[in-house]
Amino acid sequence: ALAKKLNKDNKLVYSLHGDGELQEGQIWEALMYAAANSVDNLISTIDYNGQQIDGSTKEVLNLGNLKAKLEAFDWLVLEEKEGNDLEKVIATLEKAKSATGKGKPVVVILHTEMGNGVDFMMGTHAWHGKAPNDEQLEKALRENPETELKDY
Repeated sequence: ALAKKLNKDNKLVYSLHGDGELQEGQIWEALMYAAANSVDNLISTIDYNGQQIDGSTKEVLNLGNLKAKLEAFDWLVLEEKEGNDLEKVIATLEKAKSATGKGKPVVVILHTEMGNGVDFMMGTHAWHGKAPNDEQLEKALRENPETELKDY
């Protein structure tokens, strides 16, 4: 993003992060660097579902008030409380796009539910990095009739 800015390339750069990934120091170094260098052509999104491979983020390493931390790092923070609703996500990303070019990088916190719409997948980290077997896939598709197997 900084190279694009220095080269007067007006294209935006997007990054996607999981909330568990935010426990890594290099992420916070990048957050500080982007803000310190006014990298305002960057939109980062955070899939904030509270789950990671080893358990809930609160149990493994609580992030605390993520919005306050990001604001303290001098990022413009937008939140979408219904991060599984694609229409709302698109609208929030449009707001984020309109906020670029104003001296700050932009971050969108998407509050999501892992396994949304599938009763046996919701509310647990057990499906992080694990695919359902054929029987489980069939059950998940029955719970979501608007989704077809051809999508997978």
